[in-house]
Order: sequence, then structure tokens, then C-alpha cells
Amino acid sequence: MTNFVVKLLQRTQLSHSQVDKKPFIYARSNWLDDEVEFQFLSTFDNQNYRGRLKYTEIRSAASDLDVEYEVFLSECKNALTTHMGLTGFDYEIAQEDEQQQVFKLHKCDGYEALYLDIPLKKVSNCYQLLDAAIDLGQQPATAAPSTDLERLGKHTIEEYEKYVTSSKEKEAQMLKKFILLINSKKAHIRDLKRQLEERHDKHSKQRKNSGNEDTDDDGDEEEFGAATQALDMEKDT
Repeated sequence: MTNFVVKLLQRTQLSHSQVDKKPFIYARSNWLDDEVEFQFLSTFDNQNYRGRLKYTEIRSAASDLDVEYEVFLSECKNALTTHMGLTGFDYEIAQEDEQQQVFKLHKCDGYEALYLDIPLKKVSNCYQLLDAAIDLGQQPATAAPSTDLERLGKHTIEEYEKYVTSSKEKEAQMLKKFILLINSKKAHIRDLKRQLEERHDKHSKQRKNSGNEDTDDDGDEEEFGAATQALDMEKDT
């Protein structure tokens, strides 16, 4: 159970004859497990109201507006529990008909959307609202951080800074090793490339020399296989 008492600015529409007087709504909301209880005091007519809203109704409103339920519920709760209201939201207690008043929560973000529409009943007094406000006022304030907590926080920050420094040093060392490894791989690749080029040149020279030897052998065979020429010998007369 979570209890809040806040002051909200009542939405008004002024005519030319009206005075710019801003009425307020004092709102108490009690967030239970399955529903939210509301009590309102309007300074516009000094009337007290109460109402309630089931979480299933809030879920239905979120579905109608095509908004995720958790996001919608968080927006509504923040809007209804923030002192002087949440920026982007309007609040009003309006009369639907002669008998029924409703509390309306509007979201005004580019276009106006009705978020909540809570039926109200008039009540004769605002004692519960005042009691809730008094109870909240008497709750002890949040204790300031102790010296031990401050020391612990300082120690945690120092440890974090050491961790960041150590991480950066390790990162620099790993980067240096990585660069050395890359350079070593590049040198190895260049050496392999050089060896391949030398082997290719060697094979090319061997093929060239082999071709020259074959040409010389063919010439000798041609001379050896030539036709035998008759020798003209002068006869002794």
C-alpha cells in the first residue's frame, strides 16, 4: 500500500467575463494491490469527492490507447502523485450529467488523449484526506548518508578508477602484442612470396636452357642425315 497527497492545478477554460483565478485540486491516492482509492478536494466549489479505479480498468484504458500497460500505469501514477502535477498532463473535475462528477486525466503531447476517467461520489468531509496528509507529514525524513556510507562510496569509486586504469593498461598491452603478431605475419607472407618468385624464376631458366639444348641436338641430326655426295676423282690418264 502506497499513500500520496498532492496538490494539482485544475484545468479551466476562461471566458471574457471570467477572472484568471487558478483553482486547485487536493488529491489523495492510495495504491492498493488490486485497485487505487482516490479522494479529491476541489477549491473551485469546496466540494469533496471520492472514487476508486481497478487495475483492470487501467489496463483496459491502456489497451484502448494502444499503449503498453506498464508504461501507461507508470505515467498515470507519476501524473497523480507529483506535486503540482506532471508536465504534459491536465487535471479536471467535470460534471458528466446532473448527478455524476468525474475526475479526468488528460495527456497533452502534440494531441490530447483522455487517459483516465474516474467516476466520483460527493462526500461530506475531507477528514481522511487531511489525516493522510498529517500522517505523511509526520513520517521521518530520509536519513542523510552516514560517514561510513560516504567512506564506502569513496572507496568504491577509487576501486572503480583502479579497475578502469588497469583495464586500459591491459588493453594497450594486448594491442601492442596484436600489432607485433600482425607485423610478424606480414613478414612471413613477404618471405613466402619471395621464395615463390625465386622458385618460379629458377624453373623458367631451367625450361629455357632445356629448350636451347634440344635445338642444338636437332641441328646435329640434320647434318648427320644429309645425302652423301659423290667425290669426283680425276683418273690418271
